[in-house]
Amino acid sequence: MDGRRGAVAAISPVNAGLPGVRSAITIQRDWSEKKDPLQPPKSHTRCFLSSLAAQEKTRATNAVRQHWSVENRNHHKRDASVRQEDRHRHRKPNAALDLALTRNVLLALIPFEEGQPLAHFIERYHRHPHHALRLILKAAPIL
Repeated sequence: MDGRRGAVAAISPVNAGLPGVRSAITIQRDWSEKKDPLQPPKSHTRCFLSSLAAQEKTRATNAVRQHWSVENRNHHKRDASVRQEDRHRHRKPNAALDLALTRNVLLALIPFEEGQPLAHFIERYHRHPHHALRLILKAAPIL
């Protein structure tokens, strides 16, 4: 504070312990629920700190999109499926780790087809674990 009531003094990234920061980015995301299109649209604002210069807006927004594409491609599939991984609480850390690793492998290997929801594949491999095992064992290593 600079002595005035409610005013906040500017701080440099170095003083804040973030010497590489060159810009701050806010991204507003607007979306509608696919399950209930009659609901009003939702909005969410996220803030990011970046080492990119403020003039590099296109690179910055692309970096943010790439960052969240991991969420959209991987985690959302896992939680939106019938398994709902985020709701599971395992008491044994090794069991949770083993399950997460197995799910990661299967998500990387499952031959997704257009129009087929992930739940379809998860249920199939849940009912027929030998199919999942065969899929894992026949997979070629990624180098």
